[in-house]
Amino acid sequence: MTEDVLVANAGNLEIRLRLAPKVRIVSHGRKESKTRYAQMLQDTLENPIDFPSLMLAILEDDQIAIALEEGVPDGERIAAYLIEYLLQHGTRSENICLILAGRDGRSQKLAEAAIRHLSLPAIRIVCHDPNEIDSHAYVAASETADAIYVQRELVDADVVMPIYCARIPECPYASDLFGISPSFTDAETQYRWSKAWLEDNITHLHQHEKLSQEAGWLVGIHFTIAVVPSLDGHVSEILAGKPQSVFERSTASLVNLGEEIYDLVIAVVDGSEEQQDWMSIARAASQAEILCRPEGRIVVCCNVKHTTRGIRDLASDAPTEEANRRLLQSHFPDSFPAAVLRTIRDHRTIYLLSSMQVTETEKLGLAFVQSAELIDHLIQQAERVCIIRGAQY
Repeated sequence: MTEDVLVANAGNLEIRLRLAPKVRIVSHGRKESKTRYAQMLQDTLENPIDFPSLMLAILEDDQIAIALEEGVPDGERIAAYLIEYLLQHGTRSENICLILAGRDGRSQKLAEAAIRHLSLPAIRIVCHDPNEIDSHAYVAASETADAIYVQRELVDADVVMPIYCARIPECPYASDLFGISPSFTDAETQYRWSKAWLEDNITHLHQHEKLSQEAGWLVGIHFTIAVVPSLDGHVSEILAGKPQSVFERSTASLVNLGEEIYDLVIAVVDGSEEQQDWMSIARAASQAEILCRPEGRIVVCCNVKHTTRGIRDLASDAPTEEANRRLLQSHFPDSFPAAVLRTIRDHRTIYLLSSMQVTETEKLGLAFVQSAELIDHLIQQAERVCIIRGAQY
């Protein structure tokens, strides 16, 4: 009898796992991937949800800001097709600005390559830096006088069009319904949001969500684009229209993983190399923890290749609360993913299958996985096993 084998790809890392009846495979994303982004965008822009056809809402001289959240599957390509659509319908290139949430330069290179591939004229590209307060504009304050600042280009534009990935609300750093918070806010706002998420302060989170929605209205966001992920880390659907309606429909389309719990949860970060980062690992581990028994184990498969300043802080032996507070206040790259992983690592083992070396992995307090054969061994030891595909959603 032929043995069932699961084949998945985390970037260029192929993962092959032997399956057994005790193994359940789940995914938030839909199974089918679609690649005709130009046609998908045209269809949703001309027939948006609870909103008139897009170009009826844009004047010839309007300054348009496109805000691309980090971690959107094929997001740079989708943004390039959106720019192409706007140019084809009368918008001038000098009136378009693309704001990217990624600060490492990778997103900018991908966006520039996608624009060149479509032979589009060069447009202004801005990489959001939450630490650069002069590039932000004040939009609102909380009841405790905490100010919220948003990337200035979004505040100054006549039309703002955020592109974000549909994720369940429990997912770390999931976007609000306007696609700008917390990704395009200032460092202090991101710190307050991250601290509330880690402390599971539901009241604080709800207050922040309410404030971010008020900020979205003050920025003038009346139209958003949500990308619904597919099982293999690509795109299943693109939705556009009224922010509340798009958010509700896109998140409702994600599959509920259920309430069963398992001895071993294997979280696979399916998708391109661009998705193989520490935020994806933190999201995958967080999703796995929801389905894992208190004494269970988590395996994350993600082809991350190196550590960052924030992630290296995991080597600290300081108490978790103290270390996380200091780390988040430092605003180092990947501070929030590191804090998420430290919190989970405190009460269960996290195994990592990646391209990193054993010494580098174990310094972070993570268990090193050399190959899929070791994961097969862990599966054999466990009574109930769950594999989450596209676990970064």
